[in-house]
Order: sequence, then structure tokens, then C-alpha cells
Amino acid sequence: MQLLSMLDLTFRRWQRYGEVRRELATYTDRELADMGLYRSDLPQVAREAAALVQPGKAAAQQPHFAKVAHS
Repeated sequence: MQLLSMLDLTFRRWQRYGEVRRELATYTDRELADMGLYRSDLPQVAREAAALVQPGKAAAQQPHFAKVAHS
């Protein structure tokens, strides 16, 4: 794999990690519990989501998690 494509993949995975981590951090402990998660699970869930980012695929082709409005 070329250096630039490896850097691109690393950057896109880092972005996905941050997106998922920020999104899940907005949920209350109760909402997380409803999903079967604890707050301490968030880094692992974000790492797993980041690992799904594939080399060479555009952002539009990546799995996308729906934004959920919550009160």
C-alpha cells in the first residue's frame, strides 16, 4: 500500500473514531443501558466502528450510522 493511501486510511479511521465517540457521548447512561452499553464501552465501540473503514472507499460508500435525535 502506498504511503498516501495508508495515511488517508488512518485519517479516515481516526475521523470515524471521533464521530462515533462524540455521538455516543451525547447519550445518557440510561439510553446507553437501553442499547446494552456502559459508558466505559464507548472507546471499544468507536474502535470497532473505525476498523470498518475500508481502504480506497469513498466516504459515501462507508457504513453510516444514523443520527438519532434524543431529548
